[in-house]
Amino acid sequence: MKTFYFLLFSIVFLACETQPTMVTPEVVMKDTLMKTKVVIDTTPLFKSLVSNFNTQDLLLPEGFTYQVLFSEKDLVTRADGKKFPAKGNHDLSVFIPNENHPNTKGWVYISHETKHKDDGLGDGGGATMFEIERKDSVWQVVSDYEHIDFSEVGYTNRNCGGSLTPNGTIFTCEESWSHQTNYLYMDGKGLRDTSWVNGRPAYQNMGFVVEVDPKTKKVIKKHYQMGKFVHEDALCSKDGKAVYLTDDMNPGIFFKFETDTPYDYNTGSLFAFQQSADGETGKWLPIPKDTAAWLDVSNVALKLGATMFIRHEWIEEINGKLYICETGEDHYNLTQSHAKGGQFTNYAKANLREGESGEDFDDPYGRILEFDPTTNKMSVYLEGGVMKDSIGVFSSPDCNTSFTIGGRTYLVLSEDMIGYDRGRSGKNAKHYQNELYFLDMAIKNPTVDDLMRFAIAPKNAETTGVVFTPDGKHMIVNIQHPSYRNPAPFNKSCTLIISGF
Repeated sequence: MKTFYFLLFSIVFLACETQPTMVTPEVVMKDTLMKTKVVIDTTPLFKSLVSNFNTQDLLLPEGFTYQVLFSEKDLVTRADGKKFPAKGNHDLSVFIPNENHPNTKGWVYISHETKHKDDGLGDGGGATMFEIERKDSVWQVVSDYEHIDFSEVGYTNRNCGGSLTPNGTIFTCEESWSHQTNYLYMDGKGLRDTSWVNGRPAYQNMGFVVEVDPKTKKVIKKHYQMGKFVHEDALCSKDGKAVYLTDDMNPGIFFKFETDTPYDYNTGSLFAFQQSADGETGKWLPIPKDTAAWLDVSNVALKLGATMFIRHEWIEEINGKLYICETGEDHYNLTQSHAKGGQFTNYAKANLREGESGEDFDDPYGRILEFDPTTNKMSVYLEGGVMKDSIGVFSSPDCNTSFTIGGRTYLVLSEDMIGYDRGRSGKNAKHYQNELYFLDMAIKNPTVDDLMRFAIAPKNAETTGVVFTPDGKHMIVNIQHPSYRNPAPFNKSCTLIISGF
């Protein structure tokens, strides 16, 4: 499930309690060289929430409010003018600001991580676009909800994360485990047209990066050269030379697509990452440039000796380094994948529990990884786990993004718990309760106790697709797969905009 990407991005944001604060007139320092006063703000913007493992509402700090922009079952307009109920499982959000009014007007793109039949909007995954405008301090939807038609590329399956490319197009990732056509067909409840494509079975057309033109609201192509696997997220380098690709699989491979020509994503080479034994560096293993390799790229990468990760989620670039959510898994065994040639991560080998075979791991909380493209070093930036108060838990990180405040940068992290037991949703929990956090990137060697809790999602829901307006005053966020027993509006997937920053 990635980002939530945007243009002209800046924000003025911060959290409180024992966390770093912003500048206020309360503290004054004298600049002895310039003979002027430098004002430092000590007023926190919000008070970090206390964990709540039984809410059916979205909990926010005091002073923050939300509006619902778009919900599952709202009427969506097709190109022919006919209207049909919107798909659900809202995931990726992209905000494309209006050139003349970037902070108060723009288009919103929402991916649907769906896989079921739909007579009106097409089987499988999907996407919806709509225009919003802020008038009289209230956000309004000022267009129809417009349908993105994926039929020209044989439809999609489970549209998850993605990104706004430097070219202004959108990459949407198929988080699809499609290894046989029956998986997609689902006894007629899923993708019913199994005739696609080019003489290959339908399942070989799912599990790719798909490019969309938001201006025309039409699909451009599926990028087969970026490989078929369980695509979670795609991050384009600013120089247009690379696309970093995360794999939500057990094991998952970290991939990179290098373009032949900067900003031209149609031709290039695919690579799989291999970490060095000491974890201080690594190298990129070239994937053969042929269709057979692209269609079976995970096995090809394992045979080449690629490093095995445990379900990579969204990826974000901050100051030249990449931050990747590794969500973890309960009791997983990598014996078969190791036998194919896959390599263990340096940090997994260092953290085996006594009595384990060396190939059977237990990773209930997950972590945030840091990758340096200049050195190829992949390291653990933040381990998940229980906080010092024995109540708060940071587990199963998934969606991430970032923002910068006057030289200070923050990483925004959403949970998508792999299980509600083992204390991840509090003691004796029988449902999922996910939270949304902020982390000050200036903190060296951060722990879970440095996280600032901004939001608690309704029962069974996760927050995803977090993106800010260019002035940083408003946050767009998706509430995905909440319990249908929750009171409205959180009894179905929806897109919100949060104000109060």
